[in-house]
Amino acid sequence: MKLFASTAWDNRSSKWTGRLDVLQSASGLALTLFLWTHLLLVGSILLGGDAMAWVARTMELAFLSADGHGYPWIVTLIAIAVGLLTLVHMLAVLPKLPANLRQQHALAKQITTINHADTRLWVWQLVTGLIIMLALPVHLWLIGSAPETVGPVGSAQRIWQQHAWLLYMPLLLAVELHAAIGIYRLVIKWGSVCTPLSRQRLKTIKNAISVVFILIGIASLLAFLPYAN
Repeated sequence: MKLFASTAWDNRSSKWTGRLDVLQSASGLALTLFLWTHLLLVGSILLGGDAMAWVARTMELAFLSADGHGYPWIVTLIAIAVGLLTLVHMLAVLPKLPANLRQQHALAKQITTINHADTRLWVWQLVTGLIIMLALPVHLWLIGSAPETVGPVGSAQRIWQQHAWLLYMPLLLAVELHAAIGIYRLVIKWGSVCTPLSRQRLKTIKNAISVVFILIGIASLLAFLPYAN
């Protein structure tokens, strides 16, 4: 009887672990796709203020409003949705984190004694995840509480006059590294990448994606400078 009860409990635990794994992967993929799309949309400032203003008005469905100004509250809804999806992703990840000093010590020992690149990538994902956990809510609040300021002038004033770049720069680096590593791990976990050569090629692609999006992000921040005065 005890053996049966133990087996049933193990089966339920295994099912929940599998569901959390799928939830983590799905939410991470959705957040990554949103992140890259968001960065490309913000990067429209590189084409000029008019281009970004058009993107902002389109996102706010200006073409559906009578006055042509759109509905800024849509930006607030997007910020709330991203915040909730991020919370779901974090809750799905929590059971996998080293919860006590013993587990943390074991992880540190493994990193120093075993030269395993994927384990180091996992640690980098943990570190960047902590940065995102602290910085992202502030970013979402700044955008969601003042959606009408999204645009070349309003965004420039927030970034440079209000010094939000001090928040955006570390957040940019953290989210891009976190997302690229996450996609790499997703392909390893759910794909058929198994040989050392295929993994190395995948890492090269991962690094290239990180560099490209980080450069786009930095260039976009700098492109707001002329609109800050």
